[in-house]
Amino acid sequence: MKSRDLKIFRWVRPDFFVVTLLLFITVALVELFALNLTFFNPVEKALTDFNFSDLLYSKLSSKQELLDKRIRSFHPKVIGFDGFFSVRRDSTVDAMLLEQLSQERNLAMACYLVDRNTADGSFDSLETSDPYFNTGERAIVNLGGANPETSTVRTFSPVQVFKGDTLWAMAAEVVRKYDPAAFSRLARRNNVREIINYTGNHNAFISYDAEEVLDSTSDLSMIKDKIVLMGYIGNSFRNVNDLEDIYFTPMNPELAGRSRPDMYGVVIHANAASMILSGNYINVMPEWLQILFSFIFCYLYVLFFTWFNSRNPALFDLLFPAILLAINVLIVYTFFILYKTFSYSIYATYFLIPVLFYKLFLTWYERAIHVIARRIQVHPFLLPPKPKP
Repeated sequence: MKSRDLKIFRWVRPDFFVVTLLLFITVALVELFALNLTFFNPVEKALTDFNFSDLLYSKLSSKQELLDKRIRSFHPKVIGFDGFFSVRRDSTVDAMLLEQLSQERNLAMACYLVDRNTADGSFDSLETSDPYFNTGERAIVNLGGANPETSTVRTFSPVQVFKGDTLWAMAAEVVRKYDPAAFSRLARRNNVREIINYTGNHNAFISYDAEEVLDSTSDLSMIKDKIVLMGYIGNSFRNVNDLEDIYFTPMNPELAGRSRPDMYGVVIHANAASMILSGNYINVMPEWLQILFSFIFCYLYVLFFTWFNSRNPALFDLLFPAILLAINVLIVYTFFILYKTFSYSIYATYFLIPVLFYKLFLTWYERAIHVIARRIQVHPFLLPPKPKP
């Protein structure tokens, strides 16, 4: 019985537990420090108010009435308009445009939340089209993180409550009108943010340039009984240098050192809507479970390598860099397979960072505990094992 207890105790080492705990505390502090750097960056703060409330009206105002009439003539089931008519320009044209908008029963019109309250995350203002054009349901088109020009759009917020009103994201609103069952599945998930399971860029969807829509010879019959998202994708599909209302996404071909965003906002809404319709969501491991699993993994990692080092220090020093690299590659590859095959996301930080800092912290712990042991009596179980000669 005693022999079995001793074998079990070899796996339960207070010194390893302390080292692992210190590793996790350090990772948390590093993340907190990085967050504070972002918060105090004046450029970062200035760009949080970025919006494009008047962009689409100025680009499309002269053609919008014709575009709406042409699209409506092919009877789409739902239209989502990712743009704003912030001011009235011409009374005759405005009246014609309003008539077209009013005739569409399943219409979602963009709104944009601004002036975020850093204390509770709420918003103080809501930008919409001029009240004259306010028809249809309002749908949120906010994208990007604290810095819309540099943040990678990986997630979106399905719903926001603004001054007592429940506002759904553009993708959620058009699906609500098109497929109530698919919308109910989204609502039941009750997630503050959803990871976007990207399908592709605009080429992955049926896309029409404004000139194609206005061309009477173009066959738009494909949009019958479909969801149509109207938005800005550059002056034309041929203009690849237009950087208005365009964001970085995980589909950017440049993984590092990126200088050019890759996807327009309306295409991101299309990707999110496609995910909701298909139900192909990315599920995320709960944070408490991620921390628990990564703590156990890191503890076993520390246990094994400390034992290895005590057995053969020379071989350990020789093989440690290669084994460290292999473990990190294995972790990343495993998480990639889980994401790609099972649509399951695990936050890798608490798995990767402790592994990288393990040796540094173990050395610090050994020195600190020996210094303490010179002054006060330390239980032997807190002392690291000595390497064999």
